[in-house]
Amino acid sequence: MAADDLDPTLTPPEGWGLDPLSAFIETARQNTFATFANLKGFYSRLGDIDRLFVKATGNLHGLQGDAGLLPATFLLRAHSSYRGACRLALSGQLPEAYMVLRGCLENCLYGLFLHAYPEKAETWLRRSDDEASRREVKAEFQIGPMLTLLESKDAVTGKAVRELYEQTIDFGAHPNEFALTSNARAESAGATKRFELSYLTGDSTALRLCLKTTAQVGVGSLRIFRLIFRERFELLEISPALDAVTRGL
Repeated sequence: MAADDLDPTLTPPEGWGLDPLSAFIETARQNTFATFANLKGFYSRLGDIDRLFVKATGNLHGLQGDAGLLPATFLLRAHSSYRGACRLALSGQLPEAYMVLRGCLENCLYGLFLHAYPEKAETWLRRSDDEASRREVKAEFQIGPMLTLLESKDAVTGKAVRELYEQTIDFGAHPNEFALTSNARAESAGATKRFELSYLTGDSTALRLCLKTTAQVGVGSLRIFRLIFRERFELLEISPALDAVTRGL
């Protein structure tokens, strides 16, 4: 759906918000409105990064071969993941946002790997053929070596992306202790213990950190794809805009 197709007067359907699931989704939507209105600086940067993704994904014509087509597909998947993480972060679903941010980085790293080793494309495409093919993909496509590959091509971006990848794991991409306790509260009253877990987080240090991390992952993702599509990024003037939106992160 394009922005021009949106109907700001659209009202929720009858019954919306009356069951637990739609009520939760509506609260998340209202949280998103609050973040949009009250944390304009964070939202503006996320929007600027998204516009660079739009420009990059909208100019992928003329690509040929696995070295071009598969990385382009991963660029599209990374952009979709970035938008998903933005939606979760803006609404306050922080551990869930970190899960999607990890997936965003993995899409980027897969794209870089297949650009560097196009002969591996068939292995990846045949993953579901049989159990042997599945094992081969697991052996060949590992994030550690992909991060090392990135560092060999761009040490600064590689270091930043490695740190971001570990940060997403720490804050929710894996079921780690901090991802749980940072959104939990325990109370005791005599023999009774009460344990609460926040599904949605309002304005807080944790929310602002997640919004910043989302922006950092977006920038890191675009920097990875700049290594693949450098000429296009230069012709489309994405590179100087990317450098500008990076300042302060």
